[in-house]
Amino acid sequence: MPQVMIELANVTKIYGRGEKRVVALDNVSLKINKGEIFGIIGLSGAGKSTLIRCMNKLEVPQAGTITIAGQEITKLKGKELRETRRKIGMIFQHFNLLSSRTVYGNIAFPLEIAGVKRSEIKERVLSLIELVGLSDKISAYPAELSGGQKQRVGIARALANNPEVLLCDEATSALDPETTKSILGLLQDVNQRFNLTIVLITHQMNVIKDICDTVAVIEDGRIVEQGPVVELFARPRTPTARRFMKSVLPTEVPAEIKERALKMDKNWPGKTVRISFIGEVAGEPVISSLIRKFQVDVNIIYANLDYIKNIPFGSLIIDLMGEGPKIEAAMQYLEDLGLKLEVLNGVEPTA
Repeated sequence: MPQVMIELANVTKIYGRGEKRVVALDNVSLKINKGEIFGIIGLSGAGKSTLIRCMNKLEVPQAGTITIAGQEITKLKGKELRETRRKIGMIFQHFNLLSSRTVYGNIAFPLEIAGVKRSEIKERVLSLIELVGLSDKISAYPAELSGGQKQRVGIARALANNPEVLLCDEATSALDPETTKSILGLLQDVNQRFNLTIVLITHQMNVIKDICDTVAVIEDGRIVEQGPVVELFARPRTPTARRFMKSVLPTEVPAEIKERALKMDKNWPGKTVRISFIGEVAGEPVISSLIRKFQVDVNIIYANLDYIKNIPFGSLIIDLMGEGPKIEAAMQYLEDLGLKLEVLNGVEPTA
């Protein structure tokens, strides 16, 4: 059984009163396992930032409990809270670096506050600078760094106290796509190297797709869907999840293929079928097996392939031609393999 690192139970956070009352979090419950990368995705104003800030008690919920590594942080105050926060690293969208300190000084800062010996600080900071690939920038100031380099400093600083949890608040949304990819790769490396639990909030589905193990979708302060990332892409249950999924994986049938399928002669001895697939079956010679087993002809007219954490995912649209019973048997064969089929002939295909 996976070990639960973070558990939120019925967490509610409300801002303001009366007409200005805003329910930022509404009875939110989550379990995040040790060592996983957990993504929380939602539109602006959905409650993402409030949720992650409650996890280290930068925001205090009015109701519910938050437990990290077996310790209920919602009960902690003063020294106990400060000591617990040292085990919860955090990186921010706009880096929050100290402009008057060098790369070395920024990373050393939390260690100095914790009262760590100078010799230990030097050893730790140098190892972290090497880990994040900034050995040539050790004496540089934030103004001399690119956005990606600043975020690397932020990651190193967040790791300074050997945290058990790393909270990432829109860590890549201020970066260009190429830099985002490099930062996500660094977070994956840190996750695997230290078995670090990472909670990552974002409004970018590509971030979820590339590195997260599990995802929760938040809307109007409520968790409307959660589960393994692969399951979300394969079977999104809510309109919000489907909208995010479409932003990175084209699920619409191309207009020209829709028109072609709708106009197909009803006496045509075949079917136009959309096949949706995920996982290992994408690497199998399904089409060639189909032709051999059932003596049908196959014409591939559209294909789309992407990856979710190295798991292939996509769709294929084919013309399946031959005798009626053989076509039906071929389609049953595909469904038995776990593929999702949709016949497009003469009907308006779904998205």
